[in-house]
Order: sequence, then structure tokens, then C-alpha cells
Amino acid sequence: MKKYLLPLLFIITSCSYYIAKVDEASPTKSANEQKLSLVFSHNISGETHPCGCRNFPLGGLPQVAGLFANISKDSELLYVDTGDTFFPSSVVPKSMYDSLTFAASNLALGLDQIGLKYFVPGDQDFAMGVQFLQGIANTRKFEFLIANLKDQNLLKHKNFVVIERGRSKIFLVGLVDPEVFNGPQADYFISPAAALPGIMSDVAKAGYERGNSYHRLVVLSHAGIDPDEQLAKKFPEIDWIIGAHSQSFLRYSKDEGNTKMVQVLSKNHYIGDIHIDVNSKKQTDTYEIHEIRDELERNLNPNPMRAFIDDHKSKMNDLQIKEQAKMGMSETLTTEMAKGVKKYKTAVSCLECHKSQTDFWQGTPHAIAYTTLIKVNEANNLSCIGCHSLGLNDPKGFTNQKNMVTFKHKPALNYWNEVKKFSNNIESVRKLPPQDIKKVSVQWLALDKKLGVQNNFANVQCLNCHSQDDMHPKDTNPKLAVKDREFNIKNKCLSCHTQEQSPEWYESGIKVNAKFDENYKKMSCPRL
Repeated sequence: MKKYLLPLLFIITSCSYYIAKVDEASPTKSANEQKLSLVFSHNISGETHPCGCRNFPLGGLPQVAGLFANISKDSELLYVDTGDTFFPSSVVPKSMYDSLTFAASNLALGLDQIGLKYFVPGDQDFAMGVQFLQGIANTRKFEFLIANLKDQNLLKHKNFVVIERGRSKIFLVGLVDPEVFNGPQADYFISPAAALPGIMSDVAKAGYERGNSYHRLVVLSHAGIDPDEQLAKKFPEIDWIIGAHSQSFLRYSKDEGNTKMVQVLSKNHYIGDIHIDVNSKKQTDTYEIHEIRDELERNLNPNPMRAFIDDHKSKMNDLQIKEQAKMGMSETLTTEMAKGVKKYKTAVSCLECHKSQTDFWQGTPHAIAYTTLIKVNEANNLSCIGCHSLGLNDPKGFTNQKNMVTFKHKPALNYWNEVKKFSNNIESVRKLPPQDIKKVSVQWLALDKKLGVQNNFANVQCLNCHSQDDMHPKDTNPKLAVKDREFNIKNKCLSCHTQEQSPEWYESGIKVNAKFDENYKKMSCPRL
């Protein structure tokens, strides 16, 4: 496990410039000493910046830094995070150890720089074990809050902290529910309900008075909304529960008696904000959420986190290239290919028989979707490539960026440089007129022909939406009814255009709205 601490040490030594600049540019203390904003995030899942393919991007450390600078003009800012922060899941694939470890370490650094004060780890944060978290706890300024550890020496932390401002005392207690874990980490923790009576005794010794209207008991919880509600019922003295894990989007607090429960959506797309007048009673506290839009970045000019993100992308890109160079075909894929599995037929094979459909497709953003990743320096990010290409991790497709394009003879070493020549000036694929999109698509097809490309799986192609028998055009299977075919295609659309990526397509929960139907018609090829 020690080798995974090396990226963290590298970051500490190489990025001290950013720490100084951010601390200087975005103070958390305000001239108004009566107001305090208790701001919070959770479920960031390793994201430092928007992916680059959303129509209306949300999130990003530069944008959050801009918001905090704005809030700090009129209020002292206290920033906390309630976990599932550093990694996208609780399991780190071996093939991505280096890049995901670096991303997690660098995110911890970035959060430190924008003013994170207290942190409660979640199940995803233990993806690389306790030793990795200990490295962060030892090197970052923010402190871990965990009041229900069985072994108090397991991880550097505090059980609770007391914030004294004006007439108010704010008691912050961190709790992690063992039920969120699927592995042995659950044994690290006592259940919150069992631990809280003892914790309350310690908090009382630190000065907490249950009947005092100027004393606020705030639980930072990594459990989920349902366990939080049960905790609120059992311990009505809790004033606020800042939750996580279940990603329940609460525009307004969910109240259980006098306890207010709050959560926001993941990946820093929203930041929660509890407003406290430190010289007024707790009944005057209010809650709002901030949508983290791109324009917030401009609240700091220059915004030092922009240089941080550019550096982060560059290092991530280098690590992803090295990781993918080590990747071979997995045993399963090799076996399947040995059995004679045919590759997907790419769009070039459809040109001759489906001219009107090809002409239409070449004018849509799908035809050059991969250029979006090139533009934002995410061309080697496998978590993005899947929705900007055909057949990732499929025996009929490809396994990594290196074999996304294959050649009939000798690989063209300058292939992607040639692609960049005719796509580098694209600001936004969505905003590009159809005739300009088609121009790029035609150039790309011509380049493939010139350089002897055998398979090009880049971009969203015919078989991303349609199904095809291997014997096509001599189909052996009966045709699906139009209604069934449309249903299948729509499901494929929604596999990439999720609520997170295309929120404007959704009403509530997973129900799509008229905007989806409008876009579906707009992107549908002409019928035969």
C-alpha cells in the first residue's frame, strides 16, 4: 500500500504555489462577524472538474472557489464534507490504480486549498484502505471528524469540535454508519445510535446545553437519508443532520421534529449552505443550495484553481496513457476473439447502402463526439470514452484508447495529430452548424482512408443506437416491430444521457420529459 502514498507526497511538494495563492484570494473570514455560512458537500466521487460534455456543466473546484469568495464577502465561511469524496466507487480497478490514486490525492489537495475544514469519510473513501486516508489526514490541513470509531487510534481524527462565534456555540459531530460498507471496514465503527449517548456525554462536558437556544448540535453523517431520519427520531436534541451516501437532493430541509436534515446532489454540482446569525437563536437559521455554474469561476480573477485543474488534467492524461499502454486484451476478450468474434461494423461500412442516413448522421454532434474529449484533454479517460465511441470493453469493439483505431498495415503514429488539425478549433460540438460538423466528419473519413484505418470506433456511430445481425445485409433474424425498435434505441440514448449528463431531459426521479422526445426526433435518421 505504501506505493500509493507516493503520488500524495509528490503533490504536496509540487503544488505549494497553489495553496498560497488560493488562501490569499479566497478568505473564509468576513468583515461581518455576525454571520456564519456552514457550507457543505458530499458524494464528490473523485471529480475535480466538469467532464466537458454536458450542455450546462455544473461543478468544478474553480467554480466552488468562486462561490466561496462571493459568500465570504458577507459571511464567515465554514466548509465541511460528509464523504464518498475521493474515489468514484468503493473498488479501485487494478488497471487504474495510478490515475485514481493521483486523482484522489489531488482532490484532497484542492479541497484543502479552497478551505475545507472538517471531513467525515464514507465507504468510497476507504477504497484504498486506511493507510491511504491516514496519509491524507497527516498532510492536509482539514481534519477528520469521526466520533464512532471502535479503535480511536485507527485514524488521525477528532470526535467532535466546538465552534464559538458571538453568543453561539456550534457543536459538530462526525458519524459513519457501518451499514454503508460491504466489506470488513464495517467493523471499524460502532453504530451511530449506540455511540451517540456516550458522545453526548462528552459534548456536554465540552459545554453543550440542550436547552440553550444559542447552542447548535450539528451531526455530519455518512449513513443515508433513512438512517438519518431514524437518528433524528431517537435523538431530538440534534438541530441539523448534514447527510451523504444516499445522494438525496433536498432543496428544502427534511424535518423530523426540530431536527433539520439536508443533502445535495453529487460531484459538487450543488453546495449546501446553512445560514447562522451567531447572535440570534437557532430558530432563525436558514438553509439554501447553490448551483455550481461555470460563471462562478469568474468571481476570482485570476482564479488560481484554473491553473490547478489544467495541471491536474495534464498529469492525469500522462498517467492514463501509461496505464493503457500496459493493458492487453483480457483473458476473456482474447478467448472470444480466438473463437472468431467479428468486430462491429463501423459507420464507414454503412455509407454505400444508407446514403441519406449517413448524410444526416454526418451533420449531427454524434458524428464527431470524440472531439469533445480531445478539446477538454480527456481523450484518454476511459470513464468518458465509453459514451463517445462504439464498443468499449466489448469483444466486438476495443479495450482502451490505444486500440480504438486499428490499421490494416502499420499504425500511423501521427494519426491523432492529424485529427487535431481539423478539430482543434471546435469550441462546442453542440453549437456547431450541421454543415460544419459534416465538414469535419468528411475530413475524418478521408483521413482514415488515406492512412489505411481498418476499424475506427471513435464517435457515436450507427451501432451505438441500432442493432445488427452479423450476417447483415443478409439478416437471418426477423425484423423487430417499429415500436420495439424505437424502445430499444431510446434505452440506448438514456444509457449515456443520464440524469447527471442531461438533467434538462428529466422531470423528477428517472422520468424523462418532452425535451427528451424533442431531442430524440432531432437526432433520428430519416426512414428508409
